[in-house]
Amino acid sequence: MAVTSERRRGPGGLPYLLVTPLLALIAVFVLYPMAEGVWVSLYDSRDLVPRSEEFAGLLNYRWLFRSPATLAAIRVTVVYVAVTTIAATLVGLASALVLNASFRGRALFRAAVTIPWGTPLVATALIWFWMFDPQYGVINYGVRLLGLSAQGVPWLISPGWALPAVMAVDVWRTFPFGTLVLLTALQAIDPNLYGAAAVDGAGGGSVFRHIVLPSIRPSLLILALLYTICGMKRFDTIWILTQGGPADRTNVLSVFIYREAFRNFRVGQASAMAVVGVLLGLAATVVYFTLERRDDPA
Repeated sequence: MAVTSERRRGPGGLPYLLVTPLLALIAVFVLYPMAEGVWVSLYDSRDLVPRSEEFAGLLNYRWLFRSPATLAAIRVTVVYVAVTTIAATLVGLASALVLNASFRGRALFRAAVTIPWGTPLVATALIWFWMFDPQYGVINYGVRLLGLSAQGVPWLISPGWALPAVMAVDVWRTFPFGTLVLLTALQAIDPNLYGAAAVDGAGGGSVFRHIVLPSIRPSLLILALLYTICGMKRFDTIWILTQGGPADRTNVLSVFIYREAFRNFRVGQASAMAVVGVLLGLAATVVYFTLERRDDPA
C-alpha cells in the first residue's frame, strides 16, 4: 500500500532538481548576456560598460531602420540565409537519397561525405580563398580551360560574384549535416511501405511524393530551422573570404555587428543590431513551430 501511495504522489521535486543545473547554465551564459546586450543597446556608447549620461533610449533602433547600411545588411542576410538553407537542404536530400540506396562502397561514400563538415572551418575557408584566386586559383584554371572566360572570374572581389561564391562555400560545408539527418530519417521509413507501393505499381516519383516526403517532413522542417539559425550567425567563413565586401555585398548581420562594434566602436548601435538579429531568429523559430503544429493531427 505504501508503494502504491508513493507511485501516486509521483517523483515530487526530483525532475526540477535535475534540470536546475541546466537552467542555471542557460541563465548565466544565454539569458544574462542577452539582457546585457539589450541594456547596452539603449545607450549611445563606445564602451561595453556605458555611462548613465550616454542613455539614448530607442534612438539606436531608430537609427538602424533609417540607415541604408542597416537595411542593406538585413537584405543581404535574408538572401544569404534563404539561398544557403534551400540549397543545403536540397543537396543534403539528394545525397541522402543516393546514400540510402544499396551499392558497392556505400560505407566509404557515407564516411567521405562528412569531410566538408568535419574539416576545421578556418582551414577550409583559407583553402577556398586560394582556390578562388583570380590568377592562380584552381577554379579559374578550370574556367579558362573550359573556355568560359579568358581572364577568369574575380570571384571574391567582384560585387556580382562575391555573394554567390561565399554562399557556395557555405553550402559545400553544411550540406553533409543535412545528409546525415535526412539519411537517418530515410532509414526509419518502414520497408513494407515500399513493398506495398511496388505491388500497386507506383513509380519512383509517386513513392517519393506519397511515402518518402511525408515521412521525412519533420526532419526537413527541423533541418531548415537549424540551417536558418546557423546561417544568421555565420561570420567566420564570410570574414575570412571577403570581410563583408566588396561594396558591402556580403555584409551580413554578423559581419555588420562586428564592424560596428570593433571597427567603428559604436557598441550601442551594434548591440541594437544584435537584438534585431535575435528577433529574426525567434521569428524563424515561431514559423517552424507553427508549421509543426499545423501538421500535428492532435
